[in-house]
Amino acid sequence: MNRFGLTGLLAAFVATVVATFMPAPSFAQNAPPASTAGGVFTAEQARNGERAYQSNCAGCHGLNLRKTDPEAPDLTDSPFRFGWQDKTLGERFEKIRSTMPKGNPRSLDDQTYLDIVGYLLQSNGVPAGNDKLLPNLDALNRIVITIPAPAPGSSGRRR
Repeated sequence: MNRFGLTGLLAAFVATVVATFMPAPSFAQNAPPASTAGGVFTAEQARNGERAYQSNCAGCHGLNLRKTDPEAPDLTDSPFRFGWQDKTLGERFEKIRSTMPKGNPRSLDDQTYLDIVGYLLQSNGVPAGNDKLLPNLDALNRIVITIPAPAPGSSGRRR
């Protein structure tokens, strides 16, 4: 075998060994974050969340997402936008789960907390989609909350 044939064969062997034993690049880690603008919860999930909200949250945050307790924030319009815009769903989920309901945090199952999050998002104009939010903190931390601007002359709350 001539010199170039042996060099080529050796290069092919090295390339095969390297490709076999080197870990593949992880594209998921470098993927851009998802946005709630793409519809990350279902309409059914938001309906379930509304029922859970009315039972567990409305006593302080109001039936119409406007606080009845002076210590509770409104969950609509500017206060909601200020507290939620550009945060991740994981951040908001963890905050709600670890502090709510007042005096009894972590008393609901994780799916119920996420259903409530879906209801709050939908009530603030975020569109529903085809996929249900699931209690996977890694996935939730990759979804950035994007709240649509209210239409001119509207209250900002949508249903």
